[in-house]
Amino acid sequence: MKFHAKNASTMLKAPTLGNSVLQAPTQVADVMTTDTTTMLPSQCFADAVGLMATNSFRHLLVVDEAVRLQGVISDRDVLRALSRTPDWRKKSVAEIMTKDSITTTVESTISTAVRLMLEMRINCLPVLDADGRVVGILTSTDLLKAYEGLQEQVEQRSR
Repeated sequence: MKFHAKNASTMLKAPTLGNSVLQAPTQVADVMTTDTTTMLPSQCFADAVGLMATNSFRHLLVVDEAVRLQGVISDRDVLRALSRTPDWRKKSVAEIMTKDSITTTVESTISTAVRLMLEMRINCLPVLDADGRVVGILTSTDLLKAYEGLQEQVEQRSR
């Protein structure tokens, strides 16, 4: 199951560097990934392993039919299950996923989301809309890409 959500653009004219103004994202909506692969809790865990082995993502969001978050499967969850569960091919996604997921919203500031990820020592936050439906995911990779863009602006202006 795939879904798409629109990215809201709330770029802030950030601090100046010389006579130039840096364009900095301020909200989770500015940097999150909206094209997210999801699974249903009843799906086979082996399918989750296959998806993660053949794609370039490290987190799967588990949702119900109404696209409400049920849990998250990370690459760590996969490794743990593969090493500790002899019959892992017979397990469902619901049996392996982390159920009590920490989330954020599109309106949340990036600094708040980063602080939460650092405090909880996690690498992703599912992003929920006002109705509690999944609209994306914020990952450490998303944050590094945003940082790269800011750093490039600083480097270009300092030349």
